[in-house]
Amino acid sequence: MNLTTSQKNTRHRPLPRGRFIFVLSGLIALGMIAPQVPTDDPPSPPLTHGDARIYEIRVNAHNALRSNGWPLLPRTNWCKVDLSTLLVSTPETKNVEFRVESLQDQRQWKLLIPEQSYTIRFNAMSFASKLNDRQASSIPWPESWDKSVALYLEPSRFIESEQDIFKQAVQENGNPKSTSVHTAAKVLIRYCLKFIKSDGQYANFTNSSTPLTTGIKIKGALRAVQDGKGSATDVVCVCVATLRSAGIPARPVVGITNVDIVGTKNVAPYYMVWGEYALPDVGWVPFVPKRMRGTVKNLSLDEPWQGLGTLPWLNRRIPLTYNFNCYDVDKAYQSIQMQLVSTLPE
Repeated sequence: MNLTTSQKNTRHRPLPRGRFIFVLSGLIALGMIAPQVPTDDPPSPPLTHGDARIYEIRVNAHNALRSNGWPLLPRTNWCKVDLSTLLVSTPETKNVEFRVESLQDQRQWKLLIPEQSYTIRFNAMSFASKLNDRQASSIPWPESWDKSVALYLEPSRFIESEQDIFKQAVQENGNPKSTSVHTAAKVLIRYCLKFIKSDGQYANFTNSSTPLTTGIKIKGALRAVQDGKGSATDVVCVCVATLRSAGIPARPVVGITNVDIVGTKNVAPYYMVWGEYALPDVGWVPFVPKRMRGTVKNLSLDEPWQGLGTLPWLNRRIPLTYNFNCYDVDKAYQSIQMQLVSTLPE
């Protein structure tokens, strides 16, 4: 449509809320040199979060030569890391000291780890998302985007949004500002799904009895458009590049999950990628192109879409980074564990 037309559950004893503490002093106790911890970042109505789950994440990373670093998102709209639980260890050293860099978006951290191979462990609370679609559709474009949000209008690794092919895709769907940000995003994401085929894969794995990830499966937005196909990760890249080209801040999210794409079947933990776009003064709307494929082709722009905005299973994902500078996620062989600690329904 043109823009101008308008798991099996295991019962766990919940931890007291006071047990999940976010303090910088805990980092100092760990011998970690850290930047200022980002403030809490909940979304605002019509975007809300709830149904919190707390997980312990443990990743064994095995680098061939040296560590390139580890990505971490201490606070997002949809997840909070309990920094007092953050620990890096080796078989020889139970508490490896490391440094932390904050990136251009200061909510993103890079852990600098002085070990070739290591285990990283932390607890994180993740939330389900809910969006009132009707209210979201009434939010107008801002006069300008906040500086921290506008970062995600710029091209980045594997998201070549400055290329003419993405500008052309936007033009083929009319003027994005003839409708709301939310409606324009729906039109453009559906357009991308129509023209880009996918093999449905997010990450690469070794062929062994114990699956090991060897990084995100990606060739990037530009090549995926040129080829007319790509991985599930590449489809996210295409959507994000097209949204950015239309003037809508958008970003990929690389994270860990232990359920299938529908969120109902437990699987071995793996890396997956989804997207987010900004709603002015509201927050970041999550969307999963793989979940949307085949379900939104004939849906009205005025009704909610599965896989966009309201994601009851988003609380089964732990985000790690907003870009594809994934460091050891791409450079190391890894095994991942994701253990549910407790649930905190709201």
